[in-house]
Amino acid sequence: MKNKIAPSLVISRFTKSALALAVLAMSFTACKDDDNPNPDGGNNGGTEKAFIPTKDKSYTYKITDSDGSTGDMLTKIVSTKDSAGMDVHTISNFIRENEEERTFMSKAYAKGGTTTNELPYPVAMKELVNEINDVAYISDLKITGFPQYQFLENNGKVNSALTFKGDPIKVLMELEIPVGEEGSVIGKLEARMTHKNGKAVAEESITTPAGEFKCTKWEYSYEVYTKFETEVTEPEITTELVNVTVWTAPGVGIVKSIEKGEENTSTTELRKVE
Repeated sequence: MKNKIAPSLVISRFTKSALALAVLAMSFTACKDDDNPNPDGGNNGGTEKAFIPTKDKSYTYKITDSDGSTGDMLTKIVSTKDSAGMDVHTISNFIRENEEERTFMSKAYAKGGTTTNELPYPVAMKELVNEINDVAYISDLKITGFPQYQFLENNGKVNSALTFKGDPIKVLMELEIPVGEEGSVIGKLEARMTHKNGKAVAEESITTPAGEFKCTKWEYSYEVYTKFETEVTEPEITTELVNVTVWTAPGVGIVKSIEKGEENTSTTELRKVE
């Protein structure tokens, strides 16, 4: 019977890919803004550089996975609103990959030497639900761990902190899974994503199709745990640590990022700024 529960592998894969996609979108909400005449985001009258995309510019990226698949991403600020004396930016991250299109919306603001990003995970959770609905009926769903925040020290020097706030994101699902002509079985899926704080590890120059950039290099990681079981199978448990490296440049934003897991590596590179 176990060999007939093929959806177990599909569900686990969708879980990890949906969470990883959210991390990809989140990575691109943190960009420096040297073109702003008041680059501290309107706070304290200082000169610090906020990690927020430059308004009225768009950033085009190419996504390349080690399995050969490719995609594109367009990032830009779509609105800015004053709140409590600081600018709160709404950022659109439009991804086209594997003939599918997704838009992640996030918010970012700068205050007291730190850029704060509210992470767009609810969109990824919706994507996960849609994917699983193709192979099983979701009879119960619980998601916890929102909101999630990312904090970056604006000076961008070596050892500058990159930290996260929020409990681990947890997804609990009860499923009814079709099994050939034998009807269906009841399954349970548990997924958990935990961020690990990072820091800036270097200042270096890198070259992409968009040009040469002097960058701050950041490193952090996240862990994805999944457990899937049914009333007729033993639990299938996987744990994967994904290491993330991100390069940012003043006045440009993110120039390049690499996510390296146990089975796949995804590279995203800036191709054009308009």
